[in-house]
Amino acid sequence: MPGAKRAGADDESDDKPGAPHAFDCCDNRPMPRDDASLVSRAPAKSRRDAAEMSNERVARVLDDVADMIDLGGEGTFRAVTYRAAARAIRDLREPLGVYRDQGRLTEIEKVGPSVSAVIVELLDTGTAKRYEELVARTPPGLLDLLRVPGVGPATARTIYENLKITTIEELEDAAREGRLQQLPKIQAKTAERILQSIEQLRRRSGRSLVHHALRDAGTVLAYLREHAPAERLEIAGSLRRMAETIGDIDVLAATEAPPRAVHDVFAAYPEVERVLARGETKTTVVLRSGQQVDLRTVAPASWGAALIYFTGSKEHNVRLRHVALTRGLLLNEYGLYRVGEESGPALAGATEEDVYGALEMSWIPPELREDRGEIDAALAHRLPVLVRRQDIKGDLHTHSDWTDGRDSLEAMARRAKQLGYEYVALTDHSISLGMAKGMTVDRIRERNAVLERLDRDLRPFRVFSGCEVNIRADGALDYEDEVLLLFDVVTASIHSAMHQPKDVMTRRIVGAMRNPLIDAISHPTGRLLERRDAYEVDVDELIRVSAETGCRLEVNGGPERLDLADVSVRRAIAAGAPLVINSDAHAIGELEWMEFGVANARRGWATAAAVENTKPLDAMLAHIERRRRSERPR
Repeated sequence: MPGAKRAGADDESDDKPGAPHAFDCCDNRPMPRDDASLVSRAPAKSRRDAAEMSNERVARVLDDVADMIDLGGEGTFRAVTYRAAARAIRDLREPLGVYRDQGRLTEIEKVGPSVSAVIVELLDTGTAKRYEELVARTPPGLLDLLRVPGVGPATARTIYENLKITTIEELEDAAREGRLQQLPKIQAKTAERILQSIEQLRRRSGRSLVHHALRDAGTVLAYLREHAPAERLEIAGSLRRMAETIGDIDVLAATEAPPRAVHDVFAAYPEVERVLARGETKTTVVLRSGQQVDLRTVAPASWGAALIYFTGSKEHNVRLRHVALTRGLLLNEYGLYRVGEESGPALAGATEEDVYGALEMSWIPPELREDRGEIDAALAHRLPVLVRRQDIKGDLHTHSDWTDGRDSLEAMARRAKQLGYEYVALTDHSISLGMAKGMTVDRIRERNAVLERLDRDLRPFRVFSGCEVNIRADGALDYEDEVLLLFDVVTASIHSAMHQPKDVMTRRIVGAMRNPLIDAISHPTGRLLERRDAYEVDVDELIRVSAETGCRLEVNGGPERLDLADVSVRRAIAAGAPLVINSDAHAIGELEWMEFGVANARRGWATAAAVENTKPLDAMLAHIERRRRSERPR
């Protein structure tokens, strides 16, 4: 359903169908990527900016309109309409300008005449009268309070009306001094959570999520490949290592031409907002998206050494240089030299393989370059053969428009087949997530009939009926075992009561893992990168129980999750816990997020043998049959 809310991704809810969110409304709103993006969130102020009003930017303005309506107490219905329209706009696959030009704006869910008029103003002028009116009567700074998880418009309005607080610093002082809990409907526990949320907010690094950085890097590389006189171009830095979050994007170019020619082309890239620095071998720019990009140029003879150097990590490079020194060699971004002969020809440098080989080491995949034992393993030629995207035989955690996904069962299944999989499981949400249009037993049976038809039509590709079942606050699952048996694949996860003590949360998840009808635990720690910390849980105990029971632990490919973390993936492999890598896709395009899950598993040293859904279809069918007999696969 277009514009439907991704409860599984962002929300904490009570365990009752249709219950209000445990954290007011703020988890419904996308958090800014960094402080600078707060500027781009506002309406544009010029014709040029108006021309750049992306769908996301319009949606953010509509979210702000909704928040200011709530803050002013105008009426919940109007605010809900603007938020729903913002969600629908984020789901569009065409620019809003196309809808405007074709007179189709009101075809978008929740976009009626009044919201349509605001959108047209934003697209035409970069701002809107409705927005400006609300800004004029909203106390300055009050919207900033909504950046704090746990503070929604109703709470912010209560705090302002009673304490005249408009800054996060004032909010923190009031919480510490006990003034918040004296206000109506704000308890001591709420004030404590607000303090925790402020601390989390301060710990956010302002780094980009990997899919945002890859999008920007891809457009930069495509432009340079078409226009720049460079023999080789490659992404380097943390993005090449596929780190959880990305700082600046590093691009490396090798050229025989004068480097200035490459830098001139780069500085002229149409998406460049401003040039921060220009030099002979390095140019730094900021894109209109807010992302900083550094371009460095080297001679082709130094390509491999430079790629190692600028890929990093710093810790990996320090260890690598130490290995070189123990052999009487010097390694830098220009090549590998004998100590004292740096002005002479390099022993190696043209390729990474040459450099590592000259140091008597195996080539090290970029994802492993974090100084976590990879150098010793490379010296011993004992690096693992890491799992690859093409090793994955099926995706076992996906969603359709039967709950909170945006595409039909058929569209999701057909796209999974096109991606080369042997099977896919459609795992829509269980019933307690009321905001996700959860599955009643009658709807489960109706949906199963659709999936059975698809399964017949797409053979030999297989379509499995699945469910992402919620683990309630008391540890109970949304469905009894007889209902779970209506599915081929069941993954269990936490979407509610995320502030329970560590021992309670651990027992809650372990209880689900011990049910033989639960195949896996999805996004086991509940973290949202740059947005929400993991809940308190004993990950090592989850790993131990996984190894004991055979219940899989998911490596979630959603770029805002990447959960399990890479360090936990490695511990799980060492303990013999089975893993599964999934996309958690809520739209056909998000099925591609499998690549991020694979990259995160690779960072955790995962081989194909460690990942259950690298097994072929016949193994999956055998697993499903054992599950129907309530037998664990081990």
